[in-house]
Amino acid sequence: MASSSVRLLLLSLLAFCVALSHQESSSSSSSDSCSNAKLAVASLVPFDSTAFRCVSAWKQQDFILRYKNTAPSEWSFVLSAPDKGSYVAVGFSGKGAMVGSSAVVAWASNGKGVVKQYYLDGKSPDDVAPNRGLLKLVKNKSVVVSRSGRLYVAFQLSTDYPQPYLIFAVGPDGNLPDSSTLRLPMHQNMASRAFNYTSGMSSSNAGPDGDSTFPEKRKHGLLGMMGWGVLMPIGMIAARYFRQLDPFWFYGHMAIQVCGFAIGIAAVVLGFRLNEDGLKNVDVHKALGIAILAMASLQVLAILARPDKTSKVRRFWNWYHHNIGRAAILLAMGNIFLGLSIAQETNAYIVSYGVFVAVWVLAVAAFEMKRCYADDD
Repeated sequence: MASSSVRLLLLSLLAFCVALSHQESSSSSSSDSCSNAKLAVASLVPFDSTAFRCVSAWKQQDFILRYKNTAPSEWSFVLSAPDKGSYVAVGFSGKGAMVGSSAVVAWASNGKGVVKQYYLDGKSPDDVAPNRGLLKLVKNKSVVVSRSGRLYVAFQLSTDYPQPYLIFAVGPDGNLPDSSTLRLPMHQNMASRAFNYTSGMSSSNAGPDGDSTFPEKRKHGLLGMMGWGVLMPIGMIAARYFRQLDPFWFYGHMAIQVCGFAIGIAAVVLGFRLNEDGLKNVDVHKALGIAILAMASLQVLAILARPDKTSKVRRFWNWYHHNIGRAAILLAMGNIFLGLSIAQETNAYIVSYGVFVAVWVLAVAAFEMKRCYADDD
């Protein structure tokens, strides 16, 4: 009985080891890395891909880039990325900006691969034109192969030296470009890299369109959000609902609004330094920002002309000060959401600010109800 149990245990362990080794071999066959001496689809690439330099171009999305200066004024590339039923793209830019660059975009569907050049004239899908661009692709040297869960995009450029910034993008999972119009869905994620072709070293581009943690556009947005969209509404609550704490409500209101005004000015200054890059609705965003700055400036100037409490014109001053402030706050909140939409920010920023606005609205409603009940008493 004991010997049969031991044999059963050994057989179970053997079966587990076989299954584990099979799983590992399957996973390794569906991955690609620079440690592989030979390209998995070398026989299907329309040019010799031996002795290519290999780099992990975008670790977040597992993009592997192989390249080589294969002839005078000729550079060859093979981009490898996971095949998730979406397109993959690599763009070439002189300054790291997505807008104004040209990209090689590829995808595979039903065993058929498509490789096209696109010109990125803006950030919306309507501004990305197929079969246009500044890249000189070598004719009949572009191919895309889907093999073992990965896409391999091979192409050659006729150039003395490729542009120094590479822009990578991946489309939404399971959403391929339209077969008739070739219109690209909005990318799911993108990254910009300053790339040294001699050393193979790359670094995140911290320019206007880079994917660094805090690019200039994100700094502008966070400053505007904090100054106009967070501190100003909190300062309004302090002034309207905490007057029983005289004179602390006044000094608290002043301190909060001055800080918000200073941070808001910094956001406006930074915003005027940004490159618009053909973004849609940016003129509306800018006009609203100027209007908010003007209203906030008038609020600051109004403090200097505040009449005495016993003055007959004090009630008109109060009406002006209160309502201009409320209008500025509401415009600021709307403009912040517009700015997040224009910048195509991640959902985390939109949801986070949306939660703050919801909490602020609920707090104002609760305080107003409390005031109404207090007046009734």
